[in-house]
Amino acid sequence: MKCPNCGKEIEEDFVFCPYCGTPLKETTKEALARKAWRSRAKSKLRDAISYCEKIEKKDADNLRNLGEMYYLLGDMDKAIKYFKESIDIEPNLPDTYYDLGIALYRAGRLKDAVQNLEYCLKLNEDFVMAHYWLGIVYYHRGNLKKSIDNFLKLIKKNPSSKVANYHLGIALLAQGRYKDAIFYFNELLEVDEGDAALYYHIANAYFHVYDLKNAIKYLKKGLEINPEDERSKKLLQRIMDIMDVK
Repeated sequence: MKCPNCGKEIEEDFVFCPYCGTPLKETTKEALARKAWRSRAKSKLRDAISYCEKIEKKDADNLRNLGEMYYLLGDMDKAIKYFKESIDIEPNLPDTYYDLGIALYRAGRLKDAVQNLEYCLKLNEDFVMAHYWLGIVYYHRGNLKKSIDNFLKLIKKNPSSKVANYHLGIALLAQGRYKDAIFYFNELLEVDEGDAALYYHIANAYFHVYDLKNAIKYLKKGLEINPEDERSKKLLQRIMDIMDVK
């Protein structure tokens, strides 16, 4: 840290500056930010927040940090408040719009979430995870076309984002594009064979294209992982009734 009087670098544990004797108050922005960082590193979020809230309000990074910590505490209203205040000071950082968009989604404010996530991409088109959240938000707004478009953009730009295949498959199912859904579900199966819900959704897609053999196959695999999955049990029984299998 620097002495606020003489400006010389000194050890942070000094109570007085060894060069000029100035008392070192722990209320400077630098000192408070350092205390906040240490508290956050120890997962003491409320202590970190108390230090950050003592820092002057015109610091965009500090306000964003407050937004992040309130988000982690589940307080979306305060998270949104601080993200917005950070944007008022520094309006050109895509990161803050991304964080704000997710917080707005968590708060159930879907229209506002879309606006901020899309603006994040306007500022930086390589911020590809914004496509993931737009896919989620548009799905819950009932706009399946835009949901699918955003998941496809994410997969195209970053094929390693396999979880997008799951949500894309769900959206395709809802749109009645069952064969497409099967393709993307199978893409995810290559990296995750232990997800019982995934087997249910694949089976459901096969059921809708009248491939009952594969539907039964995947339902049984899912039930091996989670024998209590009521959806899979009911769909399997329905298929058995259709086939008149005792």
